[in-house]
Amino acid sequence: MKNIKKLLYLFLGATLVMSCVEDDTTYELNGEGPNLVGFVKSSINASVVADGADKEFLMTVKLAGPTAAEFSEDFDVTVEIDPSSTAIEGVHYRLDSFSLALSASGNYIDNLPLTVITDGIAPPLDVNPKLKLNIVEISNGSVKPNGRTSSIDITIEYLCYSPITGKYSTADAAYWRIGSNNATASSWPEETQMIYICNGVYRVLEYCGLFDGNEWYFEVETDEFGNVADGAEITYPATTPDGDPQMLNGQPLITCELNASDLSNVGCSSSNYVSISGDDVTLYMSYGYFTAGSGSREFYQEMNKIN
Repeated sequence: MKNIKKLLYLFLGATLVMSCVEDDTTYELNGEGPNLVGFVKSSINASVVADGADKEFLMTVKLAGPTAAEFSEDFDVTVEIDPSSTAIEGVHYRLDSFSLALSASGNYIDNLPLTVITDGIAPPLDVNPKLKLNIVEISNGSVKPNGRTSSIDITIEYLCYSPITGKYSTADAAYWRIGSNNATASSWPEETQMIYICNGVYRVLEYCGLFDGNEWYFEVETDEFGNVADGAEITYPATTPDGDPQMLNGQPLITCELNASDLSNVGCSSSNYVSISGDDVTLYMSYGYFTAGSGSREFYQEMNKIN
């Protein structure tokens, strides 16, 4: 019985070692092995305003590997549409080419253009169309598909029009951490992007104040025709459109409406509204999050639309 157990342990140990070596060889190359080609990103959101115009997205493919720096042969890469895709060619998208040319002169990087069609689309759609592309052929046999990025998943998201959608710079800002003012507008990013996903709901991409790695939502009051008027109120929903609790930096969102006592350092009484005059849009926003055991983080930001 002891011998059987020893053999079992040896087998499990060998399997674990082989698994680690295989992962390192495939994904980290472990200093050896073939050069790999794959998409720079394994998934993207192709979010577009459905205004009738075509929109272009570039999907980048590149070579990487232990001898990629010394590689000198040009080669072609062919992709095809995965049958699991729900996006319809000619309705939701157009691909004018299914091949890429990677060359030494181009640093073994090339872009595959995807055209998203918005003509005839009335958002919001019940389900976002999905498109998956697979690398299926490489003209140079010494180059192999990267196991993790030989496919790319594209979610086509059709957005409603709003004058608020765009990129913003920060005219004024403050970050209060446990009652202490720790940052001002100079710490905010150069650009913060906000997009309208319909039904009065907007999504902020990447930044919660000065902190990256966030995606969150706010709402703007509209008139009976769906238009945004000067002075329209900004509010913050408790949940995302998927029904999950709103979190900032992984902590629960707090708002002037529901948690005013935790936002005592920002201008709740003089913010959370839109100033709009033609193409000039400014958002005055106060919000925050609460960290159990240490207290609130408060943000005030005055954001000017720049494009």
